[in-house]
Amino acid sequence: MEQKENLSLFELLLKVLNNSLRHKALFLSIVLLPTLAMFIVVMWVMKPVFAAEAIVTPPSGKSSIGSSLGKMLENVSGLSSVSSLLGSEDQATNIVWTFFNSWQLHQETIEKFGIRDHYEFDGKYQADLLKIFRKNLTLEYNDENMFYLRFEDEDYKLAAQILQFILTKSDSMYNAYNTNQAKQSRIYMDARLKEVEHNLDSLEKVFTKFQAENNLYDPEIQLESTVKYLGTLQSERDALVQEISYEKMQRGDQTKRYEELSSRLKSLDASIAEAIKGKRNKMGVLALSKTPDLTAQYLKIESELKIQQTIYKFLRQQSEQLRLDEVNKPTNLVVLQPPWENDKKVRPGRSVILAFTMLLSGLFAVVICNFIEFMKKLPSDSSISRELGNLKLLLKKQSGCDKLYWFEKTKSN
Repeated sequence: MEQKENLSLFELLLKVLNNSLRHKALFLSIVLLPTLAMFIVVMWVMKPVFAAEAIVTPPSGKSSIGSSLGKMLENVSGLSSVSSLLGSEDQATNIVWTFFNSWQLHQETIEKFGIRDHYEFDGKYQADLLKIFRKNLTLEYNDENMFYLRFEDEDYKLAAQILQFILTKSDSMYNAYNTNQAKQSRIYMDARLKEVEHNLDSLEKVFTKFQAENNLYDPEIQLESTVKYLGTLQSERDALVQEISYEKMQRGDQTKRYEELSSRLKSLDASIAEAIKGKRNKMGVLALSKTPDLTAQYLKIESELKIQQTIYKFLRQQSEQLRLDEVNKPTNLVVLQPPWENDKKVRPGRSVILAFTMLLSGLFAVVICNFIEFMKKLPSDSSISRELGNLKLLLKKQSGCDKLYWFEKTKSN
């Protein structure tokens, strides 16, 4: 069964080939005439198109204010908004992409290189010219963080010049953007610096006043000194109590010595009581009853003061750095492959066009030749033959009407 099907297919192919060969002249005409016409078109009518290409890397992260500074700013209280001004790597990439696709840049390129005359554009709207220009410009961004730019034109030198101009202008635009960002950040930083400086001055005054009013300058050292002082007084008191007891037991409580010792004991008790209540400020002794609260307040104010001092020092450094960034304009775009004058055309592919034309013409010729053979073998009384006969009569009538109309028109003239 399969052998019969293969044989039938082979017979069909042979039949198609024989039908085509019976009309060899027609077959060759159908194939060669379109191919020859297309050959003339691709060789002398269609102009070759060339392409200039470039590969560029976007800025590596943030500007010289840097990603590390941004992280530091985010970790410092009250400065997270400054970090947002510094931008991010994705933001830098999006900005460069926007510059490459900028209508303003494309319009400037069109005016500089006279693209309207070069394209022989006679349209009314500038937007239409921009669309044509943008069709010739290709911009891609791959996973390796690189921009691929390509510009096509009939003049390979002009294509390279246009692409180089786009790179130069985009780099200039990005540098101007960075400079403006540095300026805005510096203005914000200076304002924040004045605010922190004012807060720092106020906090230092509060801290100094708190120390003076509470005789608290170093809680840890003062507390240690107070405990030692009280320990010394208590030791003296214990020794004095023993001595008084001994004096009373040996000589009674009416002696002059007993009175002197009792007077000294009262003095020691008064000193201990004053020390506990904090009445010995001039000696740097702390009031133990108030020490926990005072120490907590002291540490809180001291901590806020240190934070403000750290912020102030950091802002001073970054303010100076931003001033440098505002003055310096480094090239942020790294051109890995600059555009060059590539004189090898990218289209049209003449061999592909001619081969495709010859193939289509050959298929059409096969259809026509086999259709002719098919019509020859049709019975004269078939429905197809009758319809074709009616079509011929209709065409003849139409042709006759056209001739009559032409004759009458000629006669009237």
